Amino acid sequence: MSLDYQKARENMVDGQIHTAGVVSEGLLKSFATVPREIFLPEKLRGVAYADEALAMGKGRHLLEPMVHGKLLEAARLRPEDVALDIGVGAGYSSAILSPLVTTVVALDDSKRFLDKAARLWEKLGVCNVVAIERDMTRGTPEHAPFSLIIINGAVSHIPQDLIDQLEPGGRLLTILNPARGMLGKAVLVEKTTGAHYSVTQLFDAGAPYLPGFEPQSAFVF
Repeated sequence: MSLDYQKARENMVDGQIHTAGVVSEGLLKSFATVPREIFLPEKLRGVAYADEALAMGKGRHLLEPMVHGKLLEAARLRPEDVALDIGVGAGYSSAILSPLVTTVVALDDSKRFLDKAARLWEKLGVCNVVAIERDMTRGTPEHAPFSLIIINGAVSHIPQDLIDQLEPGGRLLTILNPARGMLGKAVLVEKTTGAHYSVTQLFDAGAPYLPGFEPQSAFVF
C-alpha cells in the first residue's frame, strides 16, 4: 500500500507546524504544497513527515518541521526579501522560501546536492532561486546585502562574515548550540546600523550541526 504523501503533508502542517504557533497563511501554504519526500533519499521517503530532523547525507538534514516552521515564522518573511539560504542540501528549504520572497540565493558546498536541487526546483517550477557552491561559513559577499539569512542546522557560533552580509534591518535565523550534548536555542539576529546587531533567543530547539559550523575541538598540550 503506497503512502498518501498529500495526506501526510496536511497532517504535518495541521499537527506539527500550525499547532506550534505558525499562523502565516503563506508559510502554511508553502509547507502544505512543497513535497518534502522528493528531497530525501528513497529509503527515507516513508518517514518524510515525521516530527524529527532527517538526514539527507553528507551531514545535511531537513530540519524538524516544527523547528523549521517556527524559525521562518519568526523571520517575518516579506515579499521583497532577498534571502540567503545556507546549507540547502537537496533544496527543500529554498523551495519553501521561494513563493514567499523575491529571490533566494541557495548556498551549499556540495555540487552533487546543488545539481540535485536544481533538478527538483525545475520539476516544481521554482524559478527565483540561484544556487551558489561555496564554503558555507563565508556566505556570498558579492551578492550581499541580504534582508534575510537562514542557516539550516545548528551552529556553535554565528560567523561575523554572515552578520556583515545583512542589510540594516536584516534578520538572520539559526539554531545556536555552543557545545555538543546541550539543547540549542533558536535565535534571531537583527542588524541595526553599521556593525551593530542584536540577538534574541526564540525557543529551545534541537538540530544536527551543519558541516563547518560545529564546535572546534580543544587541543590539550
